[in-house]
Amino acid sequence: MSVSAGTVLPVRQYYVQTDSAVPGQAHRMCFSSTCAMAIKYLRPGALLGINADDTYLRTVQRFGDTTSPTAQISACAHYGVQARFATHGTRQVLQREIEAGFPVGAGFLHHGPSHAPRGGGHWILAIGHQPAVGVFNDPYGELDNPGGGYVQVGRGGHGVRYSWRHWLPRWEVEGPGTGWFMTYRLA
Repeated sequence: MSVSAGTVLPVRQYYVQTDSAVPGQAHRMCFSSTCAMAIKYLRPGALLGINADDTYLRTVQRFGDTTSPTAQISACAHYGVQARFATHGTRQVLQREIEAGFPVGAGFLHHGPSHAPRGGGHWILAIGHQPAVGVFNDPYGELDNPGGGYVQVGRGGHGVRYSWRHWLPRWEVEGPGTGWFMTYRLA
């Protein structure tokens, strides 16, 4: 797509976290599935198989828990991808990364209405932007962006479009410029 209409990266790999064969991890490995999609995009031969996010998760577990940014950064490095975690994200940061050709991991609150989000958090991969929406690979499925929770679990999250109006308050919960994100580069 042209810059004026936005950009959507050709991130074809979509990992669904809910199909994990790793005991006890299917509902808590969104960060790992998100990072695995970024690695697969940047290094197509690094992760193989339909459930390669499980392979990636096992690597993460060598360094710590799936919820740990430090463990994720170490696991990404194992696959030749330099990841950086930050907590000062804005829509402009996402758009700049995508325009440069890089998807972005984003951690946000997915429970409750968008005007009062809550919860322990969830990670998705930003793969595109358009004037009114962000385009994401959501490893849990399709979010009810205005109301919270999921309308589809385990499906519907590949290239899903979430309106900026309802998603940004879920991401920048402490005010403008407070989104949690992970950038990725080839090491």
